[in-house]
Amino acid sequence: MCKQDESRLARFTATLGFALDDFQLRACRALDEGRDVLVCAPTGSGKTVVGEFAATLALAGEGKCFYTTPIKALSNQKYSDLAARFGDDHVGLLTGDLSLRPHAPVVVMTTEVLRSMLHGGSPLLAGLTHVVMDEVHYLADRDRGAVWEETILTLPPAVRLVSLSATVSNAEEFGEWIGRVRGPTTVVVEEHRPVPLWQHVLAGGRLFDLFSPVTGTVDEQLVRYIAHRQLVEAAPAVPGRARRRRRTATPGPAGADRPELVARLEAEDLLPAIWFRFSRAGCDAAVDECLRSSLRLTDSGDVDRIRSVVEMHTATVSPADLDALGFAEWLDGLERGFAAHHAGMVPVFRHAVEELFGLGLVRVVFATETLAVGVNMPARTVVLERLVKPTADGPERLTPGEYTQLTGRAGRRGIDTEGHAVVLWTPEVQPATVAGLASTRTYPLTSSLRVGYNTAVNLVDRLGAPAARDLLRRSFAQYQAEKSVAALTAAARTNTARLRDMDSELAAAEGFPEYLALRDRLVSARGTAPSETVTALARAVRSHPVHRRGDRDRLLALADRRHTLDDDTDTMRTRIATVTDRLTDTFDGVLALLDERGHVLLDPHGGHAYVTDDGRRLARIYCANDLLVAECLRNGVWAGLDAAELAAVASSVLGESRSRVPARAGRARRRAGRGLARRRQRHLGRRPAAPLPAHAGSGGPDGVVRTRCAAGAGGVRARDLDLGFQVSEHNLSDSSHNCRATVSSCERAFDRTRCG
Repeated sequence: MCKQDESRLARFTATLGFALDDFQLRACRALDEGRDVLVCAPTGSGKTVVGEFAATLALAGEGKCFYTTPIKALSNQKYSDLAARFGDDHVGLLTGDLSLRPHAPVVVMTTEVLRSMLHGGSPLLAGLTHVVMDEVHYLADRDRGAVWEETILTLPPAVRLVSLSATVSNAEEFGEWIGRVRGPTTVVVEEHRPVPLWQHVLAGGRLFDLFSPVTGTVDEQLVRYIAHRQLVEAAPAVPGRARRRRRTATPGPAGADRPELVARLEAEDLLPAIWFRFSRAGCDAAVDECLRSSLRLTDSGDVDRIRSVVEMHTATVSPADLDALGFAEWLDGLERGFAAHHAGMVPVFRHAVEELFGLGLVRVVFATETLAVGVNMPARTVVLERLVKPTADGPERLTPGEYTQLTGRAGRRGIDTEGHAVVLWTPEVQPATVAGLASTRTYPLTSSLRVGYNTAVNLVDRLGAPAARDLLRRSFAQYQAEKSVAALTAAARTNTARLRDMDSELAAAEGFPEYLALRDRLVSARGTAPSETVTALARAVRSHPVHRRGDRDRLLALADRRHTLDDDTDTMRTRIATVTDRLTDTFDGVLALLDERGHVLLDPHGGHAYVTDDGRRLARIYCANDLLVAECLRNGVWAGLDAAELAAVASSVLGESRSRVPARAGRARRRAGRGLARRRQRHLGRRPAAPLPAHAGSGGPDGVVRTRCAAGAGGVRARDLDLGFQVSEHNLSDSSHNCRATVSSCERAFDRTRCG
């Protein structure tokens, strides 16, 4: 590193107020040398410092730095952090919902926004010198991970890339791939947690260590206690006792209600704590349960400070709006030291909770897993109420990587000497299962790249079909596929060499190929050809010179082995081709369908494809039902809808809601679905060559009714809004988000200047 670079890093370090760790220094030096950097380190270890150094380098060189995050909450927080560091005028924010100073030299955005910029050739990319991809391990996310991979592949090679990841077991493999597609890349792995983490199980109001400090295995006291509890649960109930039990409150997790468990954590000096529940409604219900109890975690001095922070955050909200938002109950919880935190909260409430938790005034936060994704709210303790979380495909067990991500919030660097992870015991939880999650250090990062309709059109429009195929061949998915069959490829290569040797030996035996062909004809003729033909072939075989060779049997055995080896090698080659050509084959299949539907025009000879005006509209539709929406727009399926109805349909295809749907709204959704199905059949007329999504409206009615307001339609009836808010469970932030998303989707779909 030159002296100028060293002084630049030294100046940056001097502004931090603390010395950089070795892994931070290694990453920053590599970045200063013009290399891409992959940093894999535990949560809370300080890897974001490397991202801040990238922004510093961009500003020093009069370039631009884009800082990407997976969720809007983290984007908002990073915007605040970077604005505090570099000044408001130098930092912008782009989240899809919000555009604030997009031309600033440092812009924070969600990764989807950057992907859209790259697809569309946004003028904001001019002057871009650095990109920071925070939480890049999201690349493995089944639903959204392809966005990260596409972004890495399409980012201009002159832009320096800083990838920040949680600890993964195949960091070197991931770094090798980045180096392969982008150029020199330094991989920096830090496995040491700055604050040690202790694992516990809370059962029956008692806090057990998960691991014995002596043996390092599951603690025997915990095993014996749970075995005893399971025997008690399985024993036949005494009728009188059973009746008395039914008259009492239903026990919560770990055999006690949540306020009692929070009080237990306070008694053990384990607060502040983040208590993870995997639903927004569950977080709100936990707060309600605490409100109904006598739980209080604050004193009178704390209450005054809490009110001051709350007044600052809510000063711009009218009293009527605060009342509609349930302000009184929310404030009551804050003043007693507990609150919920999830993406469904209005931002002013959520930001107030974050500040109060950081100040130590809110002692317990009931949060969804969103809080584990980089949002800076570290705690002394993390509580996991369940080891199963809901997904679009039903309940799924936490993976070791997810467990590590969640519990990684425990232990505040510079404040705590140790962190604590507490799992609440329930009958389905086995200590060995928890120990497996806590002790596993193998969480490989795997590609989730899939070729969809929107992706295919954008790749063709931006790169052309041949270059798009090349890009897919360079993907991490392809890289991992090739590595997965590397042993098979080596075996096939060895077999090919053996086949050549066998062929040479058999060819050296004069006349043997002809003799072998005669024997094969004889075997085939028996039972099918006339007897005289069989007799003639048998005579020809016996009279052939090879038939009288002394090594005939050895040659025949060699030919049999050669035949078997050839079949095995062909099978290997087929498996290799299936794996290694999967993405490009899928891409070509998608293009064939898009060609039939008129979104692209395929050149049958040169392998090229050309995007039509309809295809350009499809390229601007980013949702799971992209092709369905494009087909409906082109075929006039929604031509007879007024503004409010069109907004309802647009909102219904934005995504699947996990909200509980009231019966009345459910009936409305089913009626709407039947009507849309009839329209679709009438307008599309014929069955497509490949199935289109058949669930227009699957996103749920929470947007269908509620976003009538987003279309700007007049005369919205109170009943419509009431039903909409019932569906969203009074979640006004979700309502506002869906309104903005609906407007955005309509603008993209009907932008005639870009769609033709």
